[in-house]
Amino acid sequence: MNSLEKAVELVVRWPAKQQAQRREVVSRLDAVIMDCRAALDIWRGYLDSPGAPGDRWALVSWIGPERAKRLHEINLGAKGRLKALADAAGPEAGRFILFDEDVIEMAYRLLNDGETGPDAAKAAVARMTERIDHLTDLAQRLRTAKPPAAKAAPKAAMKKTAKKATGLKKATARKKTKPAPKKK
Repeated sequence: MNSLEKAVELVVRWPAKQQAQRREVVSRLDAVIMDCRAALDIWRGYLDSPGAPGDRWALVSWIGPERAKRLHEINLGAKGRLKALADAAGPEAGRFILFDEDVIEMAYRLLNDGETGPDAAKAAVARMTERIDHLTDLAQRLRTAKPPAAKAAPKAAMKKTAKKATGLKKATARKKTKPAPKKK
């Protein structure tokens, strides 16, 4: 999620004239939060009715292929939204987004020694809850960020520019008033 945090950092610094783009980034982040909540519901659904135990190696055998496939589909959608969000923030944020860890806790992993499907699901619920809280904080940061004030040009720079412009006008005025050279 480093790319996402970099994207938020960049978007916070956008000027006031980019408010519409900022709202678009916030709406994409809200969509990712909705994806995370949908995945959380799947994990909680498994905990509510775990079914028959699976083998001791694969989590997918515990939660079932349908739930695992649904988590995978949600993850693909969330990844696309995160990529669009990072790309909107600029190349500085979007260039490494594909290397970030998945925002959705997936079921395609091996179980640790002594870990059961419900144990893994409880850990997934905890991680998804943390991620939702973190993403909500990032979205709130974007909503409440004040656009930076436009920088006023320093007075000294403005005086130099005015002098240069005045000097140019005088030089062109002198050139126009010179008499034409006499022919011999």
